[in-house]
Amino acid sequence: MVNISGARPHALRITIALFCILSVFLFFDPIGFASTMNYNLAPPGSTTTVTHIVLFKFKPDLDDGAVDVACAKILSLKENCLRPNSQHAYIKSITGGRDNSPENLQNGMTHAFVVQFENTDDRNYYVEQDPAHLAFKKEIEPLVEKITVLDYVSGVF
Repeated sequence: MVNISGARPHALRITIALFCILSVFLFFDPIGFASTMNYNLAPPGSTTTVTHIVLFKFKPDLDDGAVDVACAKILSLKENCLRPNSQHAYIKSITGGRDNSPENLQNGMTHAFVVQFENTDDRNYYVEQDPAHLAFKKEIEPLVEKITVLDYVSGVF
């Protein structure tokens, strides 16, 4: 018969040592495993919402009516931008309005619009090919002094 009563303290020490080693790897990442991970798991064209932000600085000599009409046309793009094959609207949402920030960090921008697309393919079609959007861009060009556009997928840095 083999006496194993003396093995118990060694098993406890080994368990504690393994726990400590695993904790170091879990919390401190000494070999850089986490920094090599690709957290953007969505392939191009997937159903990852793309947020498209457009900031306008309308020309100061425009009357309020012309700015209101331009803003209404921007908001109408949601219904007017259609997929070429199905003729269905593909913009998830459009919101926007006149700046009212007290921070004074607008850099002259007067209006902001946020457009959401289901995926990058829809956003790319909108920016590069959609006839309604391209016509609108030509129409609004003489009304604006400056435009800034930013696009992002939430959580992708």
